[in-house]
Amino acid sequence: MVTLLLYYNVNYNLNEWMKMTAELSYEKFFLEPNSPRHKHYEILRARFVEKLPVKEVAKKFNIKFYTVQTCIRDFKKSFESNQNSSFFISSKTGPKKDRKKPEVRDDVILLRARGYANTDIYQALLLAEKKVSISLIDQVLRENGLIGLGKRTREEQYRVKREIESREIPGLTIPIVAPELPKVANVNELDLSKEFKLYSRVAGIFLFIPFLLSAQLPKIIEKAGIPGSKMIPALSYFLSLLTLKLLDKERKSHITDWNFDEALGLFAGLNVLPKKSASIDYSYRLSEDHHELLLSEWGKAVFPQLCPDASTFALDFHSIPHRSDNSSLENHWVPMRGKATKSVLSFFAQSIESPMLCYATADILRNEQDEMPLRFVEYWKKIAGVKPNWLYFDSKLTTYKTLNKLQENNINFITVRTRGQKIIKDLLQRPGSDWKAAFIDTPTRKHKRLKYIDDQVKLRNYQGFCRQIAVTGLSRAQPTLFITNNNKITGREVIQRYISRNYIENELGINVNFFHMDCLSSEIRLNVNLDVILTVVANGCYRWLAKNLKGCQKMEPKQLYRKIVETGGYVINKENEIIIQLDRRSHMPIVKQALLDKENPKIPWLNGKKLRFEFL
Repeated sequence: MVTLLLYYNVNYNLNEWMKMTAELSYEKFFLEPNSPRHKHYEILRARFVEKLPVKEVAKKFNIKFYTVQTCIRDFKKSFESNQNSSFFISSKTGPKKDRKKPEVRDDVILLRARGYANTDIYQALLLAEKKVSISLIDQVLRENGLIGLGKRTREEQYRVKREIESREIPGLTIPIVAPELPKVANVNELDLSKEFKLYSRVAGIFLFIPFLLSAQLPKIIEKAGIPGSKMIPALSYFLSLLTLKLLDKERKSHITDWNFDEALGLFAGLNVLPKKSASIDYSYRLSEDHHELLLSEWGKAVFPQLCPDASTFALDFHSIPHRSDNSSLENHWVPMRGKATKSVLSFFAQSIESPMLCYATADILRNEQDEMPLRFVEYWKKIAGVKPNWLYFDSKLTTYKTLNKLQENNINFITVRTRGQKIIKDLLQRPGSDWKAAFIDTPTRKHKRLKYIDDQVKLRNYQGFCRQIAVTGLSRAQPTLFITNNNKITGREVIQRYISRNYIENELGINVNFFHMDCLSSEIRLNVNLDVILTVVANGCYRWLAKNLKGCQKMEPKQLYRKIVETGGYVINKENEIIIQLDRRSHMPIVKQALLDKENPKIPWLNGKKLRFEFL
């Protein structure tokens, strides 16, 4: 009994002690304020309510006398000007959060992504029975950094207007059903017996089909003997890779967005384009014989259409750098880096009469590069039946020994000779009477008045004499030395001919940039070779399109892609034909005028269906 009483007594005292401790903590909160605003309030209350002197207030709160005086002065000043200090926060009445904004936020962002202006978004939301103010739409756009719409094309404005008028707005009034993963490319899943309608933002790619049919691409692929599979035939494999070149796609590892476009799969004769793994691995299945046959058969079929009178060619190397320190590739000079680095050396030949790529290869070793002009001569003789008449190239492309072989084959050449100090010194000591004046009538050239000396010189490993023309006035401090084996044309014509090569060099740079040749696809030269050959084929496609569009002959591939190929439209599969309905754009009248489908070509890889273009 005593023990029980002691227990209750101790427990009662403990509870009382805890209550007292809590009371002291509450009291301490008011007597010892922590926040500056609370402390400021207690100082003023002690002075004006408790009537304590200023010195005692300073001592109570452990602050300086002058601080208390400043606090009192500021309070009186604000009070007399009816600007009471806000020591207490007043709660606002009304809703505590946005009610409409969360409901329409996703819709506003989606419509802005589709090119809708603020007023267009307002009208579209009304159609979906979501009435909000334009100011609320502006707030949502500002919060998400989408306030600037930018200038829209007439085609984009027309599309938005059409969607609002038809009340068919994808993602708002019409649900968007998008798979999380693209389908697997399989020719067996392409059912052309049923009618269907597909939309593609690059439906203009179908404009190339008449050219591929006129070149008899299926026969070219068959003769080349490139491999295929039961799911992806050889022709579909080639067309799918060519599609990526034609669509300005930088890397095969970035093609997932195209894998959802079933219209592009139809272009290649498939349900969808192959995924990146299939596209990347395909180059490993091709051999050097496949590449040579593919390039030669393409040349035989295409060059009679695009450059039947080609006889003059500009030759050049291009180094494709490899961004790895552990690469086994050889070092080659890369002008963009200003040094020799690990790279794949590619070789190109371009026609002067019609600036297009005629030959390309990337399977070159350092000890083979001097023989590349001779390899091109054999290639052109094989596909055209005649040897090239003229070859233009720079001094580092080959050696004097190869120049001698070109001379033996009766092939005219013009190149540049390396300027040695002794050669330049002797030229500068020549009297002024030895220099002949020449006027270069190239319209866009800045330096047109030149002087030159025409001589016969002896070169190492070159039998007989070679003609040398030393030229001043070409915006260089020292004379430029041209050498040629042709003694019939004038010195002025030699200069004029080689100057035209500069424009061809620019053309090569344009192709390198647009077709992304510097995006090295592999460390294996043989694999890179397929990418280079695809560049030749894609360049031919764009040259054909430019040739057939009135007034567009001088357009670069990038301009053609942006203005014509990158045109949205519907691809409609009918019983006996494929109809391409291209959206309204400023350059579509030119395409309509060209009548690219006037022969109603049949597409072998699409069950022989005819192709027809319609323009909205």
